[in-house]
Amino acid sequence: MSEENNNRIAEQNEILKKLRAIGGDFWGSAPAAAEGAAGKKPAPAKAAVPKPQPEIDKIWMTADETVDWTEALAYDMPRDGLTSPALWKFYHENAKAVLEGDIQAYARVLRHTNPLGELTPYADGITMRAPTADRLESSFTCREKLLTEKGKSYLAAMGVRIARDLLACLPAEEAGVTAYQNGEVVMDVTYPREKLERRNFRFLDPVAFTEECGARFSL
Repeated sequence: MSEENNNRIAEQNEILKKLRAIGGDFWGSAPAAAEGAAGKKPAPAKAAVPKPQPEIDKIWMTADETVDWTEALAYDMPRDGLTSPALWKFYHENAKAVLEGDIQAYARVLRHTNPLGELTPYADGITMRAPTADRLESSFTCREKLLTEKGKSYLAAMGVRIARDLLACLPAEEAGVTAYQNGEVVMDVTYPREKLERRNFRFLDPVAFTEECGARFSL
């Protein structure tokens, strides 16, 4: 092959390189696809980091936001910027019945919102119901390990948090909480809304407060 032909081929190759570069500028490069074509495995995706669960000793310090049923009745769209439109629509549709004390509406709200859902890791079973418009009730079966390690502290922490979440969800006046272990009642207590509303939960002793509310412990 002549030197002239070699020069011509070299010029053509240089032109092709420039055209590829221009094409990459317009359409973007795809390094991952190129690596795949070369037989290289893509880097593994990072596993989702699970949301940490609150410690049982502090679980009573926080609670769900209180539903303002009067506002839910008055407005067909949320005004707080936090509640989803779909959930607010449910509140709005049930607000009149809830405010009238309709326990069927109470039951619908409990089923739909599941206010105690976050507490399932701390109990072997948990239920809730609305026997009257003024009273909500929950029972739970203890986690044996937590009960053995924490005793009254575990029971009271669960009791306070359950009561707070139930009374944030519906406008009842009190919440009764019963704890079971091996089929036996180990705590039975009723938390009045009036007492809960007057407390600073950052400094509350849940055991003392639960005893103040008339708790009966059987440990």
